[in-house]
Amino acid sequence: MFEWFLPLFLFIVVAGFTPGPNNIIAMGIGFNWGFKRVIPHILGVTVGFPIMLLLIGFVLKPILEQHHSILLTLKYLSSAYILYLAYKIATAPLNVDEQEYKKPITFFESVAFQWINPKGWAGALATITLYIPQSQFSFGLIVAAVCSAITIVFAIALWGYMGKKIKLMLSQESHIKLFNYTMALLLLFSVLMMVLN
Repeated sequence: MFEWFLPLFLFIVVAGFTPGPNNIIAMGIGFNWGFKRVIPHILGVTVGFPIMLLLIGFVLKPILEQHHSILLTLKYLSSAYILYLAYKIATAPLNVDEQEYKKPITFFESVAFQWINPKGWAGALATITLYIPQSQFSFGLIVAAVCSAITIVFAIALWGYMGKKIKLMLSQESHIKLFNYTMALLLLFSVLMMVLN
């Protein structure tokens, strides 16, 4: 009866822990502001993605199947916003005084970001179309949303923690700038891969 659960769970775990905009943002926040500032992002994605998954599955799936231009529009909106986030990471402050004035992404920004995150859309659509059986669609969708929420907490926390630990190893401003530029480029690369697919 639940032979679909293991493939679904494995997909969610792999998608959750691999590099993508949410995880790279978490690492950038952990690096520049410390792990405590990652918590709003963790909570935002934990709430935002499962809600998006449920709404896409129950409400938007029939519409998206008939109007592919909507997905193209979402890709362009996603790209524009991720360019902004990459800029925010690349120009993150190097000293504590500046950090008080430049805040990292907030809870509500993280919730809203899920709707224009290409990896999130790709993951949600793959979950709905490939991993949830149509015969148990409503139940499977709820299971997927719960598994996603649990995975997100651990995945984003891990990436945020890694960012904080890397900061401890880097003491020179040039190293910090290099890290921020690298994270910004990885963010751009992650969205480029999704947009070109």
